[in-house]
Amino acid sequence: MITESVPADPTRETLAAALGLPDDAIAAEPVEGRVHRHWRLAGGQLAGGRLVRVPRMSHLGLSPRRNLIYAVEAFRRMTPSGAVPALHGVLRVSPALPWGALVVEDVQGTVPALPRDLPAIGRALAAIHRLPVPDRRAPFVDPADPLAYLLSVARGQLAPVQDRLDGDARRILDEEIAWAEGLIAAAPTRPRPSLTAADTHPGNFRIRPDGSAVLLDVERPVYDSAAVDLAHASLPTSLAWDPAVAGAAERTDVVGFHTAWTAEVPVDLADAVRPWVLPYRRLIWLRTTSWACAWAARNDLSAALASADAATSGLARRLARFVDPAMMEQARAGWIGARAFRAEELVP
Repeated sequence: MITESVPADPTRETLAAALGLPDDAIAAEPVEGRVHRHWRLAGGQLAGGRLVRVPRMSHLGLSPRRNLIYAVEAFRRMTPSGAVPALHGVLRVSPALPWGALVVEDVQGTVPALPRDLPAIGRALAAIHRLPVPDRRAPFVDPADPLAYLLSVARGQLAPVQDRLDGDARRILDEEIAWAEGLIAAAPTRPRPSLTAADTHPGNFRIRPDGSAVLLDVERPVYDSAAVDLAHASLPTSLAWDPAVAGAAERTDVVGFHTAWTAEVPVDLADAVRPWVLPYRRLIWLRTTSWACAWAARNDLSAALASADAATSGLARRLARFVDPAMMEQARAGWIGARAFRAEELVP
């Protein structure tokens, strides 16, 4: 769920005052983002590779205060992995800062290139998944039945637009939902939970000069199978999501990504993930594709494609591919038919 109401963004002067810095300590212009606005610190005592990260909404539908608490705890719990930016400060929710803000490390790195950087992304995810799972997991989402939770997200996204879906797209989604229902009915136990970032498409990473990968967006982790992140990082819908990410990945590259992850985690974790790596590819694809289909059904896709706003037309182009039945079937070839992956192929 994403909240729809986005208040006015704080100004440069507002942030400077909240940090106790002169205005010229904040970069003149922000780095825009859909869910965050970023302001680089250009001077003063808090400068030196730091970024003010200002939320604009909550992916999970949380209030501003709860959203900030969730984000702060996400950075704190993931920091020991070395695979996320360091957290340097927190600006509380206030009338001047309706969603608060975080001061984080300004990671110096490049946008990943495919397929070259997929193994580095796999190793970064392994570092997060190796973290110990505490007995007390609040405030993070920790579903007792994560399979049913993922299916409920997909159903919730599709429910308002069910009658507006294209015939072939609806058929494909109905088939995947029926499969998921059967999986849930037959699943004997909950998959082993790990701390998962839940939003791990390659565009959310940067590659440091030493070749290591850093995950930038860490504000909405979930305790679920590590297979969540492996799927979200390597599904066709994720590999093609961010237009800044150049290149493409073939089957052998997807295998190499999983192999890099497997080499960096304990054997017992790999063994626990192996039976779930393929089911979660289907479930995460269903979650993503149901969102894309719902967006396309709610909006005038032709008008969005023709929009003069580059962000709107670019989003529409990507979503038009995701809801194309031919592209949907191409993605499903990863788990249906002669070209389907095998669990042991991905997690050897």
